[in-house]
This record gives sequence, C-alpha cells and structure tokens, in this order.
Amino acid sequence: NSLFSHCSTSVSVNGNLPASTISEKYKVGKVIGDGNFAVVKECVEKSTGKEFALKIIDKAKCSGKEHLIENEVAVLRKVKHPNIIMLIEEVDTPSELYLVMELVKGGDLFDAITSSAKYTERDASIMVYNLAGALKYLHSMKIVHRDIKPENLLVFECPDGTKSLKLGDFGLATVVDGPLYTVCGTPTYVAPEIIAESGYGLKVDIWAAGVITYILLCGFPPFRSDNNRQEDLFDQILLGRLDFPSPYWDNITDSAKELIGKMLKVNTGARYTAQDVLSHPWVTDDVIGENNMKMEVTGKLKTHFHTASKDTTTTAGVSVIMVSNYKHSQSNFIFNMFCPSLLQPSPFPLPPPSLTSPPLPSLPSCFFLRPPALLPLATSCTNCSQ
Repeated sequence: NSLFSHCSTSVSVNGNLPASTISEKYKVGKVIGDGNFAVVKECVEKSTGKEFALKIIDKAKCSGKEHLIENEVAVLRKVKHPNIIMLIEEVDTPSELYLVMELVKGGDLFDAITSSAKYTERDASIMVYNLAGALKYLHSMKIVHRDIKPENLLVFECPDGTKSLKLGDFGLATVVDGPLYTVCGTPTYVAPEIIAESGYGLKVDIWAAGVITYILLCGFPPFRSDNNRQEDLFDQILLGRLDFPSPYWDNITDSAKELIGKMLKVNTGARYTAQDVLSHPWVTDDVIGENNMKMEVTGKLKTHFHTASKDTTTTAGVSVIMVSNYKHSQSNFIFNMFCPSLLQPSPFPLPPPSLTSPPLPSLPSCFFLRPPALLPLATSCTNCSQ
C-alpha cells in the first residue's frame, strides 16, 4: 500500500459568530503554539466531538501591526481546497480575534517519511501531486504563498488509512497584482528572483516546490554551501546549477530529474507552472518506482535537517507572526514564528567524497537574510510590505 494517496476532504466554513460562541460551542484545550501576539490551542466542538485548532490573537499586543493579521485572514477566507488547511470560522471581539482552524495531527512532511515503514519514489510523486494541486488552486486566484517548505506541509490521514498533504501557514501569502519585492521566505527554498530583488510573482512557489521534490528523493537540498555560509548558498541559488550526485541519485528515475530541472529554472519564463507539474508523467504515472528509499532518505534528512521526534504531532498550520524593525536595502525581511529552533544549526558530518558540495542544514525562516554585522543571530521579522 502506498504511504500517500490522492484522497480529498472538505470542511464547511461558517460565517462570523457572536463572541459567546467560543465558550458555548467549543471546549478549549492545551496550547500547541504561541508567538508575540497570538496563541494556538486545541479545541473540541461540543456538539460533534470534532477537533479543531483555535488561534487567539491578542489585539493589544499587535497594535500597529494589524495589517499582518488582516492579510493572513483575508487569504484564509478565500481558500477552500482539500490540500489546504481551512479557516472554519472566526469570532471578532473587542480584545481578541478567534480563528477556528482545521486541525491536522499527522505531523509535517519529514515526519511522514521518517515514521513510515516504507517510502518509495511513488510516495514522493503523490506528495508533489498534493502540493502542486494546492498551488494550482492558489495561483488561479493570484495568491502566492511565499513560504512553501516541509514544515508547512502537514499530513492528513484519509478515512481509508492513506495520507495526503495539506498546506498551512499563510502568514506570508498575498495576492499578486504586480511584481513583488519583499524579501521573504526560508533560505533553503527561496527563489533566485527573490534574492536578486528583481521583482517576483507566483512562480517563487514552484521553485520552492522543486527544492522540496529534490529533497524528497535524496534527503538533502539541491543548492548547498561547503562552508555553511548563507551568502554562498544564495550564490548557488542565483546560479541555479543542478546536479544529481552519485550514488544518491543512481536509482532515481530520469523522469523525476527532468521534472525537478523544469521546476528549478532560474528563468521564470521557462519555469514550470503548477499545472505543468500536475501534467508531468512523473506525477501522473502510476507505475513509478516502488523501490523502498526509506533508509537512504531518512538518514540524509536526519543529518542535514536535524529531524527528530517532536513533543507533539498536532499542528494548526497557522502562523504566529513575530515583528521587528530590521531592514536591508529597500526591502523588509519577513520571518515566521514556527521555526524548529532559534539556535544556529549544529555542524554536520561531511558526506562521502562523491558528494562534492555538502548540503547546508535547513535554516529556520527566522534566520533568513541576516546581513553580516547587522542582525543578531536569533532575530524576528519585519512588517510584511509588498
């Protein structure tokens, strides 16, 4: 049986409800996430026993930064797709904004791989299918996510026992009505046009999805720095030179490599769209390799991304945004709260000589674009201007 499937689910979205609705309708449980001005708790609908995630935003703490929340909620109100975590209902009171969100308990993308008994190239292709489906939907509405990464791809268990992915955390999402210039995202997955500050659009999500596809098949990222320097990583991304080093890629199909190459084109005009990804034979072909890659891929994930068991596998997939005033050039730097740690990733053992450029550990988004001698090691984000 395949680890992942094409199953779909849907949740109905209610309109705004009276402030008393929360305590009357839900039993509120433990905290599963918190930030500068919001907390996320588990909650259970009393009448049905259904579990949800309740995001409670303290308006006093986010005074002057209301547009950050308004932007995220405006996007969440618009979206309804089986591969996107949904806003169920919202309750607006004078002191707090309550967002009831779909709750996903399966952990993130890397959790799914490391906890599975078997993991194949076919499983990876279905994960990419799920992600591309979500992106096609968002992009059809001119919405760019801007922080596509494994931590924001959450695992939902379908009624038949198979699993699918749901995209969460829309803290950086925005409607594209012209070129965007805000420098934001997570270093490993950031597109070259974001780094170049040349203006970007929807296809930055395809680049990030291409990086994820690469990682899904070998356990390390396509663009790496041999000295763990972020500036060198960005140079590699700007060059966009792809390699598929032996022995890690020896048993991966040429079809997968071709798709990745199309998703990671530096030239945005030549880069695939989400529909192109969905139509590619590697995504549509049911006979793609069933070779068990679990040992090889999980070993690299643990080395290069420091994956480990988490205290909880429950997540709401919603951002809790942190804000500061650091700027670089004319752009603001945006970061998300749900990063694995505020500590510099520890040094990693060098891979065999056949891998000429060792992978860079995945940096949490709170490290993104830290200008030398300007920002402290652990910093928070700036306003989300477009």
